[in-house]
Amino acid sequence: MIKALVIAPYEGLFEMMKEIDQEVDDFELHIELGNLYEGANIAKDAEKRGYHIIISRGGTASMIQEEASIPVIDIQVSGYDVLRILTLVKGFSGKAAIVGFANISQGAATICKLLDLDIKSYTITKDTEVEEKLTNLKKLGYEVIIGDVVTIQAAKQLGLTGVLITSGKEAIMDSLEEARRAIRLFSKLQQDVSIYQSILDCSEQAIGIIREEQIIYGNERFNKEFNWIKLYNSSVVKRMVQQTVLTREKQTNTLHFDYTLWKLTTCPYEDTVILYFEKAFKTEVSDKKINGNRSALEFNPSVSYTPIAGKSEPLQKILQQIDKYSGMNEPVWIMGEEGNGKELIAQSLYLKRKSNDEPFITLHCDLLSEELLKDLISEGFFRKYANNVVYLKSIERLNPFTQKELYHFLKKEDVKTPKWVVSSEDTIEERVKNGTFKQDLYNLLAQLKIHIPPLRERGEDIEKLVHIFISELHPKYGNEVVGIRLDALEELANYDWPGNVEQLKQVIEQLVPQSQSYYIEKKEVETVLNQLKQQPNNNNAAITTIDLSGTLEEIEKQVITRVLEAEEMNQSRAAKRLGINRSTLWRKLK
Repeated sequence: MIKALVIAPYEGLFEMMKEIDQEVDDFELHIELGNLYEGANIAKDAEKRGYHIIISRGGTASMIQEEASIPVIDIQVSGYDVLRILTLVKGFSGKAAIVGFANISQGAATICKLLDLDIKSYTITKDTEVEEKLTNLKKLGYEVIIGDVVTIQAAKQLGLTGVLITSGKEAIMDSLEEARRAIRLFSKLQQDVSIYQSILDCSEQAIGIIREEQIIYGNERFNKEFNWIKLYNSSVVKRMVQQTVLTREKQTNTLHFDYTLWKLTTCPYEDTVILYFEKAFKTEVSDKKINGNRSALEFNPSVSYTPIAGKSEPLQKILQQIDKYSGMNEPVWIMGEEGNGKELIAQSLYLKRKSNDEPFITLHCDLLSEELLKDLISEGFFRKYANNVVYLKSIERLNPFTQKELYHFLKKEDVKTPKWVVSSEDTIEERVKNGTFKQDLYNLLAQLKIHIPPLRERGEDIEKLVHIFISELHPKYGNEVVGIRLDALEELANYDWPGNVEQLKQVIEQLVPQSQSYYIEKKEVETVLNQLKQQPNNNNAAITTIDLSGTLEEIEKQVITRVLEAEEMNQSRAAKRLGINRSTLWRKLK
């Protein structure tokens, strides 16, 4: 029995390998999902865990081959795989090109000639060529890039639409046969690395070891606290590691990572650098969670560029505003209905405004309490990140006390603050008029405005959105869907879309795995839309929760705030509802 570790770079391959596992009797397949560094990290201890061979694909397989001590089989791309993807991209209007290694580009070029398709094919010899090749193609007007996972990720970073060539069953069966041959030939085993034995997993410190910019060990605390890819994107970590390698001396510094301030010490050891992490200070946001998985403060070391799809006049105006406002320092206020892509606009502004590798910082205003805001101000959080873009998400959900605290902080002329990007629902100006949102705070932050019209007012954007969603979902489901019928598309264009772009995406994600052919049919769309129409409208049924983890005074303030909002900031009605007089209410609001 051959014990094989299968590392699938995308979900569709993961699911197909599970099906094949039921059909072969001479393999014990352990299948995991991971791409590039994540996949390579999964494979590092494969031999210690008793595996005989590793099976992966494309760039992930190449990375694993550099580190693995057991054979690595690369799943090849068949001609059928290429043909299927070429059919899918026929629905795109922009210029398309195939970029990949010879096993992809040469076969694809032959099929394109046979089918008389105007799709150019470009061959690369190493992954470091991808970015330069795609940059040149973008200058030449190409919009759609077909290739492997490495190519597709690079394409998205450059604002191009990436379409992944997925592997079919026949290619996977060929790789298993190659694995059988490799096992018969393989005999050499790599010796254990002695340095692993010197690290104690029980240490209270988070300890990691890197060699040539690759993590080769992390103790239990390190693996629990850190995502290595995100961590190494930190300029502080990169600089300290490089300095340690150059000087062969210990370095010490602090960095902020995932809500926590860490003291980091780096020490040279032979050809490695050992990283020691100790908590220096923790920003108290971990208790401010909803369903245990969302905090008021969110750090993203990097944000991938996602094209803003559409050809409507309103959308083109938004793109022009993004370009114009990205060169200005004034706050930008984005307003629009729920599910209409406000965060995507905010991320686009961040990518254009950032100067180095600073993180994208989000403050979730529905979770941002007055006390937490005071803590961040007193700790100098905003001074530290004065050169960063800070995104105030759903600012209309700030309670009156937090609005007041934020305004007093922002109006101080001697305080240098971040580059603010703000988002809210369309109703924000009504809230300002009726007093539920502070006028002065709105005036201060709404110096530049971007309004996103609802999807129902820009129906001509739907076609491009649908094709992008189908291409994004193809690697996830790995099925045969390559497009949508025109009459089915018309059904989508005629729908009202109260949930906007996010709702459209959810509908396409429901249609893709359900479709019985290469193209989504009108009848399938009608079925899903009829189900939507029958669902009750729960847009106004959101429940505002009270955080019971604070002091009695804090909880009391939250209750008063909720009642005031419900009574449209009318203190007389709020006092009556609370069973207290107006003077008592006024005193508690101070």
